[in-house]
Amino acid sequence: MGAAVRRGWISHKLAVAGVFLAIVLGIVPTVPVRADPTVSGEWSAPFDLGVIGIDAALLPTGKVLLFSYPSTELGSPARLFDPATGTTTDVSITMERDVFCGGHSLLPDGRFFVTGGHLPGTAFGFGAPETDFFDPATETWSSGPVLDEARWYPTNVPLADGSTLIFGGDVTEQDPATTVESYDPGSNTLTTLPASADRDLGLYPRMHLLTDGRIAWVNRAKTRTFDPDTNLWSTPVDTMNFGSRGETLSSVVLPGLNEVLVIGGANTQQGTTATTEIIDFSGSNPQWRYSGSMTAARENGNAVLLPDGTVLMVGGGLGPTNYRNPVLFAELYDPLTETWTVMDAQALPRMYHSTAILLPDGRVLSAGHDRGRPTSNQRSGEIFSPPYLFKGPRPTITSSPGSVGYGQQFEVTTPDASSISRVALLSPGSVTHAIDMGQRYVDLSFSGSGTTLTLTSPADGNVAPPGPYMLFILNAEGVPSVASWVQVG
Repeated sequence: MGAAVRRGWISHKLAVAGVFLAIVLGIVPTVPVRADPTVSGEWSAPFDLGVIGIDAALLPTGKVLLFSYPSTELGSPARLFDPATGTTTDVSITMERDVFCGGHSLLPDGRFFVTGGHLPGTAFGFGAPETDFFDPATETWSSGPVLDEARWYPTNVPLADGSTLIFGGDVTEQDPATTVESYDPGSNTLTTLPASADRDLGLYPRMHLLTDGRIAWVNRAKTRTFDPDTNLWSTPVDTMNFGSRGETLSSVVLPGLNEVLVIGGANTQQGTTATTEIIDFSGSNPQWRYSGSMTAARENGNAVLLPDGTVLMVGGGLGPTNYRNPVLFAELYDPLTETWTVMDAQALPRMYHSTAILLPDGRVLSAGHDRGRPTSNQRSGEIFSPPYLFKGPRPTITSSPGSVGYGQQFEVTTPDASSISRVALLSPGSVTHAIDMGQRYVDLSFSGSGTTLTLTSPADGNVAPPGPYMLFILNAEGVPSVASWVQVG
């Protein structure tokens, strides 16, 4: 048994024992206050966003689009938050449309694309067939083509050719949407894939594009891959050691783009878990193995990839239901050591219907959570400054290209070229219900001379699907620059 596997297995056993004790005694996980921001980061005080941030997406303007369910059958409340100024703008949908419980992602041109949602005037669990766009340039909504199947809780997956595949969700609570649909932004049309692609994937299936073009489906106990070239599903690749983690787990593709990390979640036999597992799809026989466990068990938490390649876990709760026993402190996962470090605690619960999203300045916005009657707390946001923002001056980007193709060299100027140790592209997040349909971390090879960094862009669209990305440069202390936006593809 390798060292990493041993660490993960021991951590798993300790976490299971700790969670069992917490449930028996009715204890909410607590940790000592961490006063040193160089170690634990720092949360801002809550501030008003004007909307419950159940859905959030970072736009290439640097603003964050947040929206919630309607208070009536007319329209959906939405706000644009500008982290640079701290101001919000009302961009609510005024037509009879409920985008809550829809899937969403960014298109190659930077527009925000919503698929499905809730059908106004119907009972819980009825999907909507509409699609919509939000244009960051004009800050306006418009209608898109109609889906063949109404979808409640679907997942969008951007592909290398610029299209978006739409998986899963429910037509009604008793009728799953089993087809897969493809949206082509060039022709503004939806196409249903052949019947070989059909499968009941549940609500918000966790789907991740791999570098060979396959898509990994990871939120049920048995893991499969889907091939968009053949429209075929694989036989089960492997089974998670914990078993099913339900629809409350978080998952991310780690830097390197070969490994998928699943975090937390719950099942009826073992309850909520602090365990994590990794599967590496680069080999011929991918297998799940335990990685390091968190300090606290979490369901409905949000995992955010940071510019230094670490993963921040925000919010969630110990359960056993969506709104029980909040975990207020964040935790930070290091993929190199496969260990978690406790971070500062935020002020308010962020459990079911919460979001967390990376901002271009390297901070993280946390919002949402909607138990009971909406309150000002639920309409608030909090911003986390990770430890790297307290470790000295930040490198700066003087200039960078507005767009790059695949497999090309390009130059970035910076007065800090000699101290740069890492350069990465991060795709903007698009998150709801503990699933982020957008984030991706792409390391770039580079060399430096004088004040110039010469970088090599991603090899192809399977590595980085076409669209807007945040370009970060980091120094030897792991301190990131403020991002520059680059259009890739």
